Amino acid sequence: MTEVSRETYYSHFDLNSRMRRSALIDFMQDCCTISRSSDKVIGELMRSGRALLYVAYRQVDIISQPKYRERLTVRTGLFESRRVYGRRTTVILGEEGELRARSYLVSTLVDAQTRKPLNLPKEQSDALELSPAAEMEFTPRKINVPSEGGREAPAFTALRAQADTNGHINNARYADLADELIPADAAVRQMRFEYKASFMPGDLIIPRVYDTAEGCIMTFSNSSGNVCAVVEYLF
Repeated sequence: MTEVSRETYYSHFDLNSRMRRSALIDFMQDCCTISRSSDKVIGELMRSGRALLYVAYRQVDIISQPKYRERLTVRTGLFESRRVYGRRTTVILGEEGELRARSYLVSTLVDAQTRKPLNLPKEQSDALELSPAAEMEFTPRKINVPSEGGREAPAFTALRAQADTNGHINNARYADLADELIPADAAVRQMRFEYKASFMPGDLIIPRVYDTAEGCIMTFSNSSGNVCAVVEYLF
């Protein structure tokens, strides 16, 4: 289990004085990066330049709103490894130990050269440091998109500012994109992100929004019409 302390600042809050949902994911992602770096197997593979880590699926439950200048505790741990992919949970706690948010993440190690999944040898997979999973309901990795309907929203162009060291648009930035498609004052209680293919800086991102009984589902397609990511918000 890896634990870090973080304090919220002005740059983490939106126009409604709420912590941005993408900032919550950034806090989680930073803690996960520290956890991976300290793992004797994954850390060595990534430091050597042989492997990269791609997020395939993320679920975020938002329980309560962090306060400005609040010192938060972020904890994360890998709880299962299947050689090709790993599953981890992350929680954010407030100053009094109250739960602010929690995340369930599925990630895949890929070969840095081919960008294909890296199947760890059993001895390496068995050597990974595992921790108990946080208490939460794990949602399915596939988000079911309605077969018809929906409305196309104005397209985005993927920016260099949204890319990370892997060269593609970072997984947390999809929360920024999705937030542009819902009312600014919407109270989001859960977000789910299914990542199918990467967007690179300069790519056209074409959103389509499907309203549901509890929130909405959004698809993000490329200029060829292929869906690269699916996002679900529950209000």
